[in-house]
Amino acid sequence: MKIIEKKIEDLTPYANNPRNNENAVEPVAASIREFGFKVPIVIDSDGVIVAGHTRLKAAAKLGMKKVPCIVADDLTPEQIKAFRVADNKVSEFAEWDFEKLEEELSALSLDMEPFGFRSNNISGNYDGEAIPPTLKERFIMPPFSILDARKGDWQKRKKEWVKIIRSGNGRDSGMIGAWDDLAKQHGMNLTGTSIFDPVLTEILLQWFSPKGGKVLDPFAGGSVRGIVSQFLQRQYTGIDLRPEQIDENENQFDEIEQSSDFYGEKINRPNWIIGDSREIDTIVKDNDFDFILSCPPYADLEVYSDDPKDLSTMKYEDFKAAYFDIIKKSVEKLKPDAFAAFVVGEVRDKKGAYRNFIGDTIQAFEAAGMKYYNEIILITAAGTLPVRAGTQFEATRKVGNTHQKALIFFQARNDESFKDMIETFDRTRTIAEMKKSVLVFLRGDAKNAKSNIKNYDFDPF
Repeated sequence: MKIIEKKIEDLTPYANNPRNNENAVEPVAASIREFGFKVPIVIDSDGVIVAGHTRLKAAAKLGMKKVPCIVADDLTPEQIKAFRVADNKVSEFAEWDFEKLEEELSALSLDMEPFGFRSNNISGNYDGEAIPPTLKERFIMPPFSILDARKGDWQKRKKEWVKIIRSGNGRDSGMIGAWDDLAKQHGMNLTGTSIFDPVLTEILLQWFSPKGGKVLDPFAGGSVRGIVSQFLQRQYTGIDLRPEQIDENENQFDEIEQSSDFYGEKINRPNWIIGDSREIDTIVKDNDFDFILSCPPYADLEVYSDDPKDLSTMKYEDFKAAYFDIIKKSVEKLKPDAFAAFVVGEVRDKKGAYRNFIGDTIQAFEAAGMKYYNEIILITAAGTLPVRAGTQFEATRKVGNTHQKALIFFQARNDESFKDMIETFDRTRTIAEMKKSVLVFLRGDAKNAKSNIKNYDFDPF
């Protein structure tokens, strides 16, 4: 196969070209300008273009006089017609692996926007091949209904958060029980009960709350949501019944209080309150919260204390009544046109059947006047599940649970308000550009992360 150079004026576009690629001319021109003309134009013996109409237009736009060509003189006229159509069609079968694409883009220092990788829309194409936007630059993770916490980019991000946060402290490690020893026999390591995922916290805050907004958490638990909120300049208020948990949260914040938040300002202390969330209407005086973010106790799946006020100690019907009451009172603390996010998983009763806890959560928010708006499935790490799953399934036919759901609700003053919010939503309320607002990844020694966060540069993969 011989490549020859032909003058642009000697080439003739095919009059009945079935593919219009005007939107791709500028990105293709940028590619030629940056990398050179690496893909020759295919022509027939008369100089009529078979494949490469967009490349020809891009070359003309750049003022080129000659372009590399391949003469398809080994094809019959019918084969040339068929090849012209097939060449335009075959690219439609290719699909992007978005995770690999994001990894490739993030490793580049070259600005890829001239080639169609824009942060605000799907732009043009390269001879018919659609170019997707860089969703990660805009939203931390692509805003899909499934988030995978097992992936390398998620785990990398989580690792850096965990260097700052020690949220497992303050809980009873005995809740893990015999699984701790069993996990160690299989090369695993458990350090306490489940802790809230800091990357999920970061994502939900960025997606559904404004910078400078106020976050209410009726089931505070560990320090994760409080500390992440403050790093992102959201003023957090969380309530927990256990003084020892609040004390531990405060101690953890003491270790990082000299740090700067992600906007270069001194990080503010979360407002952790010891109290019963059933009294949230009187414990919390403010009624102007911008976001509710919480992970409630999963009924009696994990019993956190022996305090009779602790919801995890109650029978399910009593738990449900208190749960509905807390959600109602929490929603009353929200501003109009605000979001709420509860991260929940299904739980079983004593006979092994699901209680429909997720459905009850949705019902509770709807009863409180909020609309069920988004469902996000978080695929979680297996943990000790590989150790337990075989025996459990053989004995009970219960499949292992490796996901949670983030249920998103929206409070509108009325149907017209809801419609207006959708049509004119102010993106600055909920989304800031990644490079300006998100987690600082450490490029050097991470041992000083807690006290020296402000000294590290952004490294958004």
